[in-house]
Amino acid sequence: MSFTLGSVNRIFNSETETFQKDFNLTHNEEPLFYKEFDASNVATVLVGSNTVVIPDHYYTTGEELVYHADGTAIGIDHTSTGVGAATTLPQNVFAIKVNEDKIKLAATYELSQSGTPIGLTTVGVGITHSFSATKKNTKAIISVDNVLQVPLYVRTGAATTVVSVQNRQVKVWSVTDPPLKSYDIIKIDDEYMRIQVVGYGGQADNLLVDREWLGSEKTSHSPGTPVQLTFGDYNIVQDKIHFVDVPFGGTREFIGVSSEAFDITNDSFDVLTEILDTGTKVKLRALDPPEPLVGNKNYYIIKNSDNNFSVASTKGNALVGIAISLTTSGIGTHTLLVADVVQGSSFQGRTFQRSDYRDNVIFDDISQDFTGIGKTYTLKSGGANTIGITTDFGALLLNNIFQKPSVDYNFLSSPSPGITSITFTGNANLDYVSESYSTTDVNQNRLPRRGIIASIGNSEGFGYQAPTHGIGTAVVSGLGTISVSMGYTGTGYTNGPSSYAVYIRGGNPTTGAAGTFTVREGHIESVIMNNPGVGYTWTDVPTLAFDEPIAYDDLRLVPHANSTGIGASVSVSVSVGQSISRFTLTNSGYGYTTGEQLTIAGIPTDRTAGSNFQPAVWTVGDVQDDEFAGWVFGKLQILDDISGEFNDKKKVFTLKEGGEPMGIESLDGSLIDLDQVLLIFIDDVLQKPGKAYEFKGGTQITFTEAPKKGSSMQVLFYRGTDADMTTLTALELIKKGDSIQVRKNPSTPSFLNQDVRTVRELVARDTLLTNVYKGQGITDEPDPLRPVTWTKQQDDRFVDGVVVSKSRDLYQGRVFPATRIIRNLNSNHTDIYTDGGALAFKYTEAPNATNFNIRIIDEEANTGFGTTTFSMPVKDLSNANISGDEGSIVGVGVSAQAIQFEFYIPDNSPIRENQYGNTTKTGIATGDYFVVSRSNVGTGATALSQTRASTVGIATTCLDGVYQVSHIAPIGAGQTMRVHVNVATNHGLVFTGLTSGVGAYYGSYSWAKLSGGAIGTTFRCTTDNGLTGLSTAPIVQRTDKLLLDYT
Repeated sequence: MSFTLGSVNRIFNSETETFQKDFNLTHNEEPLFYKEFDASNVATVLVGSNTVVIPDHYYTTGEELVYHADGTAIGIDHTSTGVGAATTLPQNVFAIKVNEDKIKLAATYELSQSGTPIGLTTVGVGITHSFSATKKNTKAIISVDNVLQVPLYVRTGAATTVVSVQNRQVKVWSVTDPPLKSYDIIKIDDEYMRIQVVGYGGQADNLLVDREWLGSEKTSHSPGTPVQLTFGDYNIVQDKIHFVDVPFGGTREFIGVSSEAFDITNDSFDVLTEILDTGTKVKLRALDPPEPLVGNKNYYIIKNSDNNFSVASTKGNALVGIAISLTTSGIGTHTLLVADVVQGSSFQGRTFQRSDYRDNVIFDDISQDFTGIGKTYTLKSGGANTIGITTDFGALLLNNIFQKPSVDYNFLSSPSPGITSITFTGNANLDYVSESYSTTDVNQNRLPRRGIIASIGNSEGFGYQAPTHGIGTAVVSGLGTISVSMGYTGTGYTNGPSSYAVYIRGGNPTTGAAGTFTVREGHIESVIMNNPGVGYTWTDVPTLAFDEPIAYDDLRLVPHANSTGIGASVSVSVSVGQSISRFTLTNSGYGYTTGEQLTIAGIPTDRTAGSNFQPAVWTVGDVQDDEFAGWVFGKLQILDDISGEFNDKKKVFTLKEGGEPMGIESLDGSLIDLDQVLLIFIDDVLQKPGKAYEFKGGTQITFTEAPKKGSSMQVLFYRGTDADMTTLTALELIKKGDSIQVRKNPSTPSFLNQDVRTVRELVARDTLLTNVYKGQGITDEPDPLRPVTWTKQQDDRFVDGVVVSKSRDLYQGRVFPATRIIRNLNSNHTDIYTDGGALAFKYTEAPNATNFNIRIIDEEANTGFGTTTFSMPVKDLSNANISGDEGSIVGVGVSAQAIQFEFYIPDNSPIRENQYGNTTKTGIATGDYFVVSRSNVGTGATALSQTRASTVGIATTCLDGVYQVSHIAPIGAGQTMRVHVNVATNHGLVFTGLTSGVGAYYGSYSWAKLSGGAIGTTFRCTTDNGLTGLSTAPIVQRTDKLLLDYT
């Protein structure tokens, strides 16, 4: 549901006007969350039916309301369930929706669900009683100037506590931890305040504040009351939204109209202006307005001719020329206020209704835990853990930018009950060889950050070496080699490269000389001529040069005092006066706080400075934190990203989920606005329905302007709660590529048959898009009823430049993954062992999920075959999960009472692939059951249980049969596992001389374990006849089909 602001801010033309922060929230000019009513009216409070009449109340059954009585409250039956001994309607009640205009009231949520209302006995006294919805801040998405706004939220834990409150002065225990500053919003009890001055009156911990901020009421506050830092952009109170900052709203124009200018005969007035036009919205300000007009109310202009106008009650009436009939011209000068909203801030807002608001919450701030490296955080609300949150829960913002579910973040199920954690994607979705993160430059990590240095200042210090290169002379020996005579050792040399170079230039030698030098405390310490050269002469002495000192670039800032930050660095220049003359912040680091003091590491100092040395100190000024906000308003279903179809021209797109078109429809008579149920973000900007796009239901959305190629996109479909929406999958009959023909109606023979058309798209359940048609058979009748013939596509064909296959879902096979049990099942068993199936059950489409439904069928245990009472044991189980794998036996050994199998998953096995689990070694464990098949050694064996107390199976062909693991041990690197099983003695097996390891093959193994609730039924299988007996075992079948495109 969309809503509008009752007014917007302006650059006012009058000193008496003030900037406005609070505005009425309306939908169709009706308040959304706050409803006033006349409780003394017997037509409003229906005592006999325990009903209150409130037109367009927008409340749902179970919604909590706050009742306020301006006078005597409505009387109730004190014997009503849940009200105790109360005789008047309590303050907190729960709605029972009768229809769009009537509600009953219950004492608790549970009673509202059972339809048990509070009995009403008497009407109230007073005409301005009201109901106000709760959790209003969680029910909306609001955007100003294309920037999403955040509802108020507090930082958990008290920032400080109250010492005293006197009018606008608030004295607190501390303003430094965390630091409070001007224009911060604080919350004391239920009152919000804005800090104007910190240290007011010369007292460090004294605050001058604005009271009653953001729609809160001024109340008294006791010493010791927590003071909480509050963040966000708005607060909704009753029927008003209160912004933290003033939205800009353009300009206002005032037009004065004398009462003498009104012509009540023609319902018009004259005024010299070029501002007014048909449809212009104006606010009438008049002490004694023309009747029936009302002062301070909005009207719409009808322009009859130049400088002559009439007034309409709605914009629709103005556009069709329906004027208000005037009976008087009023007294004095009337003012028409015209607001220029074109130049002002843009606004859009939507509220989201659902049947159960109990899970609507605003998350606590987690930005104080951000590091730029950490990915996973625990979500809480009001300091308490949250449960039941999924990836499609509502809105999550970083720096007021909507984060895309499954793209920018995911939710993790915690091993601890009742805890929900969020993990940010970071670099995981990038095309890197491996996911990696920097601990020095967190800006590379695409993760939320905190304490990024935004500004920093420094003292210049004294005693640092300015970088200057050394000076020396090349000396030619009698043998024609080079040595070095040191003149000046230079300054500012750091231990940067492995060695510095000495360059010998000129001299025309036979072999050129070259050398290196070492440094110490910033000076050249020694010169080593690694190659003194050959053939130098005294008559042509070469020149010598030393490497320049390395520039003081990207030097690490280290704590001068205590510091929480990491990674900041600077590049500096040192003047001849041995001070830091200038610097550039090269890495802003992370985790810093305002006021931290840092110094530099890695610059040589001048030893002659002695006690006069002063370190340069950098003081952190402003820091930047990524701001987190999140709130739950209902379920969001992620639809496919269609940005790949953006080409700067196309405006019409098909909504899809999982690659298939998705149609969205409302039932007949529903009040749902279908254009409001989509949240469409293009380049992180929420698009406004009706302006940026049009959606009237079905499968297609039309944009006003073609989206730009390369733009990012996400489409989310609002579903409310799980109980609010039903998803139906219809078998597609007509499909893209088919042909249809509109034929003439036999009752109207004048119509001609149209030519055959090709179906381009299914727009909705009952609407098709075909090729543009201009041929015969077109009629101008508004509702022509004509037969249509449909021809299925016979061949692959091009439609809109894309090949469309003739294949149809109707012809797809319905294959259900199935396997057979290998252990008898008792009714209390919760684990089902089968001969395989983990891959097909878990990693196939429809669904590709952890949990699924299964059915156990015993085809061999039927009774009454051939009679009317034929039955076959069948058991359905829900929410089962499966583990298991399969592979080769690459080694086999035997002892007096056991066999040792060596299990290895072949390198080409699909279960080694990431998409199928990345399983590199068997996951079988002690006590699990498995099957050996295709074995090529052995002469049969009797497998015993782990405790040797019972027979598990009997192998009749080689070693083929069922076994139970007694214990396991890894071999070598661990990808081969030695699995021990118990067998009966006197088995006669001998495996001496057999090789083992990857490449050997003695058969195959497979196992799978399905886990869930208790079976509740007994099933039996035959394991004493090798694999032959298992062929008649009960079947375990997944109830969701295997799609054809599964490999």
